[in-house]
Amino acid sequence: MRIAIIGAGPGGLYTAALVKRLRPGSEIDVWEVNAPDVTFGFGVVFSEGALGGIEAADPSLFTALGAECAHWSRIDVHHRGRTTRNGGYRFSAIGRRALLAMLRARCADLGVTVRHGTRAPEADALALTYDLVVAADGVNSTTREARREEFGTETTRRGSRYLWLGTERAFTALTFAVAETEHGTLHAHAYPYAPGLSTFIAEVDDRVWEAAGFTEGDAGTPDGSGRSDTDRLADVFADVLDGHDLRTNRSRWGRFVSVHNRRWSHGRIALLGDSAHTTHFSVGSGTRLAMEDGLALALALDDHGSVPEALAAYEAARLPEVAAMQRTARTSQEWFEELEQYADLDPEAFNAHLITRSGRLTRDDLASWSPERVEHVRERFARADRSPRGTAVR
Repeated sequence: MRIAIIGAGPGGLYTAALVKRLRPGSEIDVWEVNAPDVTFGFGVVFSEGALGGIEAADPSLFTALGAECAHWSRIDVHHRGRTTRNGGYRFSAIGRRALLAMLRARCADLGVTVRHGTRAPEADALALTYDLVVAADGVNSTTREARREEFGTETTRRGSRYLWLGTERAFTALTFAVAETEHGTLHAHAYPYAPGLSTFIAEVDDRVWEAAGFTEGDAGTPDGSGRSDTDRLADVFADVLDGHDLRTNRSRWGRFVSVHNRRWSHGRIALLGDSAHTTHFSVGSGTRLAMEDGLALALALDDHGSVPEALAAYEAARLPEVAAMQRTARTSQEWFEELEQYADLDPEAFNAHLITRSGRLTRDDLASWSPERVEHVRERFARADRSPRGTAVR
């Protein structure tokens, strides 16, 4: 089988590695327009269930992740000078650059060709010579946009603005912070991903954004007063940042884009990850869902004798799960967009509202990774490794 993958983000690279493990005789080519060290954002979060899936599918990658991930077991809610702690959670995170480097190394070990700094040929042209074309080219997927009618695409750009930043403040939990200012209420999501490094995402509605004097363009660029948006946000959240600065990585204010597709395949072309679906960052599932898409696609290709059958199985497995997560994420997103109405609650009541905002209560990603399912995946890849066409896990 010949497979072309457009996009070398975590979803695209993980898909390539898993398919190559199950079908080592396949020819898999990945195109990425950016250089290897160019990426957006800072850290990537995994639930315990998500890591269990990776361990079952690729123990070698799991071992590498375990050596690099930051771990925590709390959600902290900082409101009106008080931090309320919620235990019983298990999360891990890793720097996005580190994760991509691991996945590139895994692909190289397995014999996957990855072309960086190279724009992929158009999907229809690839489909002439490849059995399957996987569009893992992100939320702004040109592959999807050229076929909106075929995929049944719906995209919505929400009203609030957000800014993806980093800090050397070493948070010890997933932290939600609220700041009440003269201009209105702002909030932030923060979590550790490496020693002394954390992701810090600020979100604010348009009215407050304009009143606070935030600007378009690079958030780290000073304006006429000599101050940047990161400087202003560091002042606003000084109590939770504990005197640390905020830093940028191609960071600009954006609006969350909600992506839904009624179908994830058309002919030999399939969507994966953010090209197929998005979930608001308040539930932290984008990368995890993209990688689970990759696992489902790899298993479907291994199970079925034809690409059309495999793609039908892929959609049947993933669409219901992702739709459920998108409903949860939409509820969470709307809660944060209306956060100002809860801001005057006392810290305990506010914490209770925030923790239960999505209706999931304490259910985490492990709900979609039952012990039986993890064992099924582990056995599948173990059989592939022992089979005559398999290769040993390195």
